[in-house]
Amino acid sequence: MQTDEKSIIRGLVEGTEDAYRYVFKVYYGPMCILAESILLDEFLAQAAVSDVISHLYEVRNEIVIHSNLRSYLMMSTRNHCLNLLNSKTVRSVQTFSTLGEQDAREVLSGLDTVTPQGKLLDNELEGLMRDCIENLPEPVKTTFIKSRFQDMTYRQIGAEDGVSANTVKVRIQQALKLIEQRFSKYLTFLTIFMVLT
Repeated sequence: MQTDEKSIIRGLVEGTEDAYRYVFKVYYGPMCILAESILLDEFLAQAAVSDVISHLYEVRNEIVIHSNLRSYLMMSTRNHCLNLLNSKTVRSVQTFSTLGEQDAREVLSGLDTVTPQGKLLDNELEGLMRDCIENLPEPVKTTFIKSRFQDMTYRQIGAEDGVSANTVKVRIQQALKLIEQRFSKYLTFLTIFMVLT
């Protein structure tokens, strides 16, 4: 594939896999750095950049790039991140995926598991998490289970599944994003609960 800018832009408009692979290879890193500088969160930054690239494919027939490709991608990333910051979800909810393991444990240990209502919520969250993991699409589900429950590293999983460590990382991110979406109403409740206690 030709890597001059006009060919890449033409490939993006045509939906050519090589063009999108090129954008991911060359611009994903700088886009993530910009996104993280705005969002101050690595996971949200990576998800935001993935959203920008996915959106680029979805609107490929409408792409009009007046500046160079890098400027276009960086501006798209910046605008998407600012939109996320203005969204109620990012402003008011700290998601489990952004918490460290110790912080997540503290949040969960703060829940009332003594009263019947507390036990019910605890059981409901546990059941929801089980169902959510069970309903993840393959191979995302298998990768997530190996990483989170079998303590395998990205490299070990990649070697076992015949994929790169980066592919494993992307699958874990997909799993976390799907779980986060499913848990959004509970996370909002937990945020309110933590503020009130």
